[in-house]
Amino acid sequence: MSENQNHHPEEMAAFFDARADGYDRHMKNTVAEYNLFYEAVAKPILPTEERIRILDLGCGTGLELKEIIKKTPQARVTGIDMSRKMLDLLAEKHKNSTIFLELIQDSYETVVLSSEAYDYAVSVMSVHHLLPDRKLALYKKVWSALKPGGLYIEGDYVVTPATERALMAEYLEMLDSGQLTNTLCHIDIPFSVTTQFALLQEAGFCDIDVQVRFKNNAVLVALKPLKP
Repeated sequence: MSENQNHHPEEMAAFFDARADGYDRHMKNTVAEYNLFYEAVAKPILPTEERIRILDLGCGTGLELKEIIKKTPQARVTGIDMSRKMLDLLAEKHKNSTIFLELIQDSYETVVLSSEAYDYAVSVMSVHHLLPDRKLALYKKVWSALKPGGLYIEGDYVVTPATERALMAEYLEMLDSGQLTNTLCHIDIPFSVTTQFALLQEAGFCDIDVQVRFKNNAVLVALKPLKP
């Protein structure tokens, strides 16, 4: 879990607004094999000049888009994030890009997504803030938003089953002590690969695979089947 979150969990949007300016530098210093990791996020996406649609959940400053744009320069990217400052940095960074950006300041848990609208959905270093029931609900929502045959690509933290159990126990202690409220707070609860696979399968995905794994960072890929 994140340093000092145990005593004073911060509201999610405020947490990232306060750290937006140093976010890119922080990720370069903390994500294992940073360049290879972000290349792996883009690897399952097929090169095309068509205006395909890509959903980016928790897009932040758009670090993943650098490699994605190389493969899909005409894509329409819908980026969703709770932090206004993060979205502003993303827009500035890609203001001269060939892709079409639709940026939405909202929670990807509650925002309404069109059914079967996206060729790909990606989430990078974001959904490890969700408990299993909420993550499952999100995966079902992503499944519905993807076209049949669409891919969901998730680059995030993964941990051992023992660490997963310890983090869940720590979270429950915080809940029991009243440190958490109904407000969405920044708390890291990464899962094991086994748990991730189970949740994705329950949501309806198939052909789930680990694209790469570098220490506690992994890229998972899951397919929405052509037929239910």
